[in-house]
Amino acid sequence: MEVKFENCCTLTKDALLAMNRKSRNPVFVAAVIVLCVAYLVNGIRAAIAGYPSALVLPFVFAAVLGAFAYFLPNMQAALEYRKNLVAFGREAKCITKFYDDKFVVENLTNGTTASISYGRIRRVAEDERYIFLLLDTRVISPVDKTDFIGGTAEDFLPFITAKAVNTKRGGGDKPDNALG
Repeated sequence: MEVKFENCCTLTKDALLAMNRKSRNPVFVAAVIVLCVAYLVNGIRAAIAGYPSALVLPFVFAAVLGAFAYFLPNMQAALEYRKNLVAFGREAKCITKFYDDKFVVENLTNGTTASISYGRIRRVAEDERYIFLLLDTRVISPVDKTDFIGGTAEDFLPFITAKAVNTKRGGGDKPDNALG
């Protein structure tokens, strides 16, 4: 079995932050927006009914909830990064090898290996530095565009979008850039 592409990815704090932002659950985001709007509407209704000070508390709740939802990926990334440093004394590093029928992720830090079929990929997304493969279990496999051992990022994108037949894609020939 011939390796088509090979990539090395170090899970730096920036990589973990990008992963957490790309995996943001759209249902969670929608629920936060609905709750914020509901708090504000109830505050406005109370102010119209003659209780102007009743607008303060819903506004504060909406602001705190919105800030929490916005900064949650940052907190998750910081916790994951710290967990890796405590457990291994360094940032986690993975080598991903892409074959015709599957890809294999070897975690060099903890010594585990996972073989994953392309049919499990639900989304392909990218940012300036990474290509993210979101699997059916909400797990993300990052691919560092700058760290290909075999192949290039430009050749990899068409390859992975052709292999990942169950993916949701945005318009055009590029992968979906917004996961949620």
